[in-house]
Amino acid sequence: MYSMYGRICILLLIFVTGGCVSQSYTEEDARHDALEFISNAPTFSFDGIKKTLAIASIEPADCQGCYTVTVQFTCRNTGYGKRASLFVVNRPTEHVATIHIEQGEITRAIIDNQWDELNQKSITG
Repeated sequence: MYSMYGRICILLLIFVTGGCVSQSYTEEDARHDALEFISNAPTFSFDGIKKTLAIASIEPADCQGCYTVTVQFTCRNTGYGKRASLFVVNRPTEHVATIHIEQGEITRAIIDNQWDELNQKSITG
């Protein structure tokens, strides 16, 4: 019915058209990205307790594919960021991280309204 050339054109049209359909960034994507970010970030990776890592909430933000994800977790010691060379107090410490995600990109990550996890610095002074 179709010539070989016609079949190739149809397949090529399907392939090109399919590539133009964009996938939207979903709440589930944001959940995954937030958990992966915190798991690998300095504060949690230093001494975070894996079984305590949990999503507290996910809220749509002010743009398409943007979310604010709140993550809770506990670390074995006090403090934030890379603490290997610092004196730390061995006391379980609960943390709340607020993570802003825009289409899969972490644009802001604040722990306990005190620590900028992306830039590894205090925001309280």
